[in-house]
Amino acid sequence: MAARQDRWLTAQQAAAEMNTTSSEVCRLLSLGRLAGNKQKQPGRPGNGQWLIDPQSVVDEKRRSAERTRKASPHRLVDVEVTAINRERLIRTRREPRRSG
Repeated sequence: MAARQDRWLTAQQAAAEMNTTSSEVCRLLSLGRLAGNKQKQPGRPGNGQWLIDPQSVVDEKRRSAERTRKASPHRLVDVEVTAINRERLIRTRREPRRSG
């Protein structure tokens, strides 16, 4: 069994794990899709730094993979139909016209 990961991630680290941008991570935080905590940085005025729970990143990656897996069969059909239509169009353009 894997050891529990107690290390919190910054928005940039979470973005790298999820293969996305830190602004997308912040959007997911605001939607409640990721769990995080804002930490004030001592000696620095203004905004603090978001720390994201690594387990919520794992959960979001799983949800994203499920959405992609559910959507992909339709996309594959559309791509195949488009490829077939494109091939028909190319074949009709290449065939010389017959005069009769």
